[in-house]
Amino acid sequence: MYYILERELKKKKITREMLAKELDLSTGTVSCKLNGKNEFTLSECKHILNYLNFNGDIKELFQNA
Repeated sequence: MYYILERELKKKKITREMLAKELDLSTGTVSCKLNGKNEFTLSECKHILNYLNFNGDIKELFQNA
């Protein structure tokens, strides 16, 4: 669902399990959010942006495919 976010995770070899641990969420919850069944909170988006050291903005990272 989040094409650029998924690309950045793959590029940095960050698994869903690793992201879940970083966000203090279950892997299932992160998978649901990445698949668009649930939404990321703004604080989670900001945390992911910093965790990935992404050069763009939140809108770019979380745009829907």
